Amino acid sequence: MKPFVPTLLQARSAIDKAGSSPVYLTSKMHLEHNVALLKDAFGARVKLFYAVKANYNTAIITALKEAGIEGLDTVAPYEILLGKELGFTSEQLFYTGNSCSNEELKFATEQGVLCNLGSLCELRRYGELFPRSACSVRLNVDVGAGECDFVVTGGDDTKFGISDKDIEETKAIIEKYGLHIVGIHAHIGSGFYEKDVFVAGIQGVLERARLFDAALDFVDFGGGFGIRYFENDDPIDLKAWGRAIRPLLDDFAKERGAHFHYRLEPGKFLVGESTCLLTSVTMIKPECKTTFIGTDTGFNHLIRPALYGSSHEILNLSADESRAIQRNLTIVGNVCETGDIFAADISLPAPIVGDIFALLSAGGYGQSMSALYQMRPPAVEAMIEGDDVTITRPLKSFQDLYHFIR
Repeated sequence: MKPFVPTLLQARSAIDKAGSSPVYLTSKMHLEHNVALLKDAFGARVKLFYAVKANYNTAIITALKEAGIEGLDTVAPYEILLGKELGFTSEQLFYTGNSCSNEELKFATEQGVLCNLGSLCELRRYGELFPRSACSVRLNVDVGAGECDFVVTGGDDTKFGISDKDIEETKAIIEKYGLHIVGIHAHIGSGFYEKDVFVAGIQGVLERARLFDAALDFVDFGGGFGIRYFENDDPIDLKAWGRAIRPLLDDFAKERGAHFHYRLEPGKFLVGESTCLLTSVTMIKPECKTTFIGTDTGFNHLIRPALYGSSHEILNLSADESRAIQRNLTIVGNVCETGDIFAADISLPAPIVGDIFALLSAGGYGQSMSALYQMRPPAVEAMIEGDDVTITRPLKSFQDLYHFIR
């Protein structure tokens, strides 16, 4: 299934129901398809814990829950509370904070949520606070990959996970405080596309898990599977990836009890391709080197191109085959910043004011990284099932924002 592209009629329906663009429009069918794809590729022994930070829209999380995910990976206290509001139990939540304060560790533990600890400092403080309790340990398996440097979470240059040189000290802290290590976790990055890198990460975490004399309940491989940002990109072959790691998983599981399982924490893979950002053309400004095409959204809604240099395919849904292709276009937002650019030097059917654009594969880290910069409200969010569009987060009024910031 390719990245979700609505028809012009569906896009207009979403914008009409929202009252105006921009609108994040999500295909429920795509969400369900992606859950099924992962389950088919990796089998029943692997449990899916959706990474909430990718997109915290409540309708999306509910749809994933109904589609069969087993839990949520959370990284901040309010994500825990959100999970509970949506019907997940404490056992279905996993807390992988970073640079956690004692208050955060206490909060997660008091909520009954298992903490995943990724530094000696955190592990030591957790042991002091909760001796003889259960926890998980996040390791750095010296394998890192991702779409850009900012999203690589393994290797020497990242702040995440306990490295090999600290494993003996880790074991000493565990023994000192009588901690029960029930999980081993690693995550190599966000947006990797090479099977061999994934397999190396799996091998690395399983090898290191064997160094811990613990009755493990699970080993967690994180997430980070690459998605397609353009309609015609080839997808990663998840089934081949699953076949490649199955012997490793089977061998390790034989050493453990019947309760043992594996976990994946897909975030962007589950939601990224399911959602596009709909925006309307508001300006056409020819200049010497390019023609600027202005829209009614900006990097306050989708910051990835400006922050990461990422590319999202942009389609002109309003244009039919009679429109001539116009080249050397720069698609920009309405934020008062020079860097508010979605794409440069692209070609599209010649835009006119009022056209509807779709920025594809915007469901992962689009909405969740949006901001109230310049007091522009968040984009409306909607979900489509068949041709039925439902608003899942309406437009926020000035009074809504005022009560939030005051």
